[in-house]
Amino acid sequence: MAETLKLDALIFGGGVAGLWLLNRLRNEGYSAWLMEQDQLGAGQSIASQGMIHGGIKYALGGKLTSASTAIADMPAHWKQCLTGDGDVDLRGCNLLSDSYFMWPRDSLRSRLNAFLGSKALEAKVDKVASENYPTFFKNHIQGALYQLQDIVLDVPSLIHTLAENQPEAIFKIDWQQAALEKNPDGGINELKFSNGTVIQARHFIFCCGAGTQSLMDDNQFDFTKMQRRPLSMVMVKHAIEEPVFVHCVSDKLSMTPEVTITSHRNAAGEPVWYLGGELAEHGARQSEGELIETARNKLTPLFPWCDFSKARWGTFAIDRAEQKRPDGTRPDGISIAESHNLMVCWPTKLTLAPNLANTILNKMQAANNVAGTSAEPSPPDFLQRPELASTPWEQF
Repeated sequence: MAETLKLDALIFGGGVAGLWLLNRLRNEGYSAWLMEQDQLGAGQSIASQGMIHGGIKYALGGKLTSASTAIADMPAHWKQCLTGDGDVDLRGCNLLSDSYFMWPRDSLRSRLNAFLGSKALEAKVDKVASENYPTFFKNHIQGALYQLQDIVLDVPSLIHTLAENQPEAIFKIDWQQAALEKNPDGGINELKFSNGTVIQARHFIFCCGAGTQSLMDDNQFDFTKMQRRPLSMVMVKHAIEEPVFVHCVSDKLSMTPEVTITSHRNAAGEPVWYLGGELAEHGARQSEGELIETARNKLTPLFPWCDFSKARWGTFAIDRAEQKRPDGTRPDGISIAESHNLMVCWPTKLTLAPNLANTILNKMQAANNVAGTSAEPSPPDFLQRPELASTPWEQF
């Protein structure tokens, strides 16, 4: 039988941003559900390297930007959540590394970039004594190595943990069987299913990453625009057992590390390096073969003690979705565009998901959306739960 269900908030998009927001709102007593059209984490979230960083990568060269200052406290926030003492419980999430490293290339400019960056965020960075180098670097490098307060999370575990915190509020949506109804004010009246069931909410929130644009276009919302900045990540499957979590600082004047490396293991337990940074940004303009050759030519001289002769190489293309800026540059922080009861959101970085959720919560409270004013309805039986996405390195 068709029914009308009423909520405080209805979230679209089951990546880390949407799942974190769902946890945050429900922890505060709001009736909130999440709708995902694909798999939980599909897209930007599952393609993330899992770094929760404090802005050092945006302070290279010694200049503090609004990007670096906006996220300086994020690692501490996430660490609280990992111990169960934060605003979202992440105690089930696997921590891949409790610190991250920054290693200058063997050139004067690279060392200067790293040194100035370390001074710009001095309280967040420590120079590592050679006897304390991680196993991968010990007895292999000379010069400075810096340890950051940044951490690295296993993203599939993060998505799983966030979803398992709120299993009764996450659903798969088929847009062939559902549609949003706009209101004259430029917001949304309801989500209506083909069987007649209707969901009404005081706030509708889009957290769909790259899928946001199609959702906006399909419903003729034009009060904000999205931009895409492409990446092409590189994956290296090899036999190097020591994990590596490092920014290799460029010898160019750049805000972005030349290569950013995180270490993972696939389902078979094989080590895989996942490469980002400038390599991934520039790689978006290369063919797969050209990018792999570029990556091989970078890693071989960087790590001459490593044997890549039997390594398998692959690439993974992904677009970063952000609110459009006039000059096309990367936004410094979160973005939220509003039209009546609709919020369209981009966290910009994995690190900033808590910031986005807290800002939305404040906006809801400012709009007099008081938690607990109505009982949460029972979900209809026809709504099913989406599966979790798999990582890029499980796909090559």
